[in-house]
Amino acid sequence: MRTNKELFDLSGQVAIVTGGGYGLGVQMAYALGEAGANLVIAARKVDKLKATADKMEKELGIKVVPARLDLTLPEEIDALFELVKKEYGKVDILVNNSGAIAIDSVFKFPLDKWHQVIDTNLTGLWLMCQKAGSMMAKQGYGRIINISSITGLVGQPSEFVLSPPYTASKAAILGLTRDLAVKWAKKNVTVNAVIPGWFGSDMGDMNHVIHDKLNEYYIPMGHFGGDDELKAAILFLASPGASYTTGIALPVDGGFVAQ
Repeated sequence: MRTNKELFDLSGQVAIVTGGGYGLGVQMAYALGEAGANLVIAARKVDKLKATADKMEKELGIKVVPARLDLTLPEEIDALFELVKKEYGKVDILVNNSGAIAIDSVFKFPLDKWHQVIDTNLTGLWLMCQKAGSMMAKQGYGRIINISSITGLVGQPSEFVLSPPYTASKAAILGLTRDLAVKWAKKNVTVNAVIPGWFGSDMGDMNHVIHDKLNEYYIPMGHFGGDDELKAAILFLASPGASYTTGIALPVDGGFVAQ
């Protein structure tokens, strides 16, 4: 029987975290880095990635490689995995966190904005799964964690979320996660989803009236998620200890979807 330390130890493993340089992605990257994983953090904002990478290397004593990635460009996804092969020769963990949102009237939502969000959140995520899954299946081990949203489970009033393609993409991620989990189960590659609720980095320009309304009427725990409240869920699903867990969608939402 493995000890708890062994079950959650990621020493020597390699993890990719998209959107890992800012927002909730930083939580996710730290969750894996603190457990010993070396990292590739990828996004479009390379300056933020470099700052986060430098900080993590100094604090945690791990290797962190920043990488440019636009999920709407397949050639950049290909280049990312070539970089991973060059720097590490393998990938054990993939956290698909990067995403896009576009806000507009439901009745007038432009088609170009629809495609931009779907191409990023769903098509790009699929290509990342495909690339990582191929490497993981060959090595006989892997953990893929897709980041969905509570909008993928329940409808939202327009005053909170006004982005039909975002909602559609986050629901589709859950279906894709289940399908890949079944297809790759015998390859020792698990595929799971985390469903964050409302977190501080999601506020954006949301005014305090709406923020307070969410807390009072919509979030049973009465507050947004904190700066470390996603870490345990990410670590569990990325760990050797989650070897018999695949195809699940784990809400971390203060009770939002339990209502």
